[in-house]
Amino acid sequence: MSIDRSMNTSYALYEDLHRANLSGAIASCLHFLDKGNPCREIAPHYHDFIEIIYGIHGRFSATMADREVEVNEGDMLLINVNEIHAFRHFEPCEYYCLQFDPALFFSSPAYSTGAKYILPFLMSTSVGPSRLISNSLLAKKEELEGTQIPDYIRDYHEEFSKQEPGYELAIRADIYRIFLWYLRRMEKNGISLQNTSNVRQEDIIRLNSVLDFIHENYTQPVLAEKMAKMCNMSYSYFSRFFRHCMGQTFSDYLLYVRLTEAEKLLITTSKSISQIALDTGFSTSSYFITQFKKHRHITPKQLKQKISAVSAG
Repeated sequence: MSIDRSMNTSYALYEDLHRANLSGAIASCLHFLDKGNPCREIAPHYHDFIEIIYGIHGRFSATMADREVEVNEGDMLLINVNEIHAFRHFEPCEYYCLQFDPALFFSSPAYSTGAKYILPFLMSTSVGPSRLISNSLLAKKEELEGTQIPDYIRDYHEEFSKQEPGYELAIRADIYRIFLWYLRRMEKNGISLQNTSNVRQEDIIRLNSVLDFIHENYTQPVLAEKMAKMCNMSYSYFSRFFRHCMGQTFSDYLLYVRLTEAEKLLITTSKSISQIALDTGFSTSSYFITQFKKHRHITPKQLKQKISAVSAG
């Protein structure tokens, strides 16, 4: 997407390119905020692809779940699949926004080696020293100095903009290089990916069938016993298998999915909290509220109020 810098606009340019509109599951945009508006809110939203943002000029904050980070010139932020996030600009700023579907890059047999590494991103969490950690990561300019990451970012955007013959291959190569850097950085910072590094391809296929079933049926009771039968495993073996692959128990992952879907409804609909609890598979609204506050560090009501305040601003 090319941007005419002479355009006289008073709002932030931002575009979510959903999967149906992605050309080959890749996209690249140059976003900027015009000087006519020194502060601009981009309401909380999510998408089913990974987004990498690289600051070119100025600064802005990115809010994800219960945390907020500031992105400055030369910083790079990776926002994971289905991670709810919002932006707030403090000054005129400009940044690259790279978007791609990780599943289509790593799911084919030819790229099965990469599948075991991309799995933590597809499930949205990894195992840290003491808790589940979001894979949305901020890399500061100082970390990137002396690396080729800024060059890969610029090359990605240039290749997508020009779309010369073979640009898809060039973009794929840039993505692999960027991901390799992130994966090694995660390991260095104590975020373990070992749970999936030795998972066989056939196990990944079986696990994907379980994950697909969970995401399609989370509104209903989903029992681990049924999933074990689906995989032709005993209940005890399935429980160990799932925890080994995902770094968490089956029930914890099911809860994670339900909370994530509930969070989406909280920010995108006017449904009541009790209706959202029902629509996302929680037995009672009180249990939903308790679990949401425990894991998101904010109540559903407080989140809705926060979203309303941002939209009104």
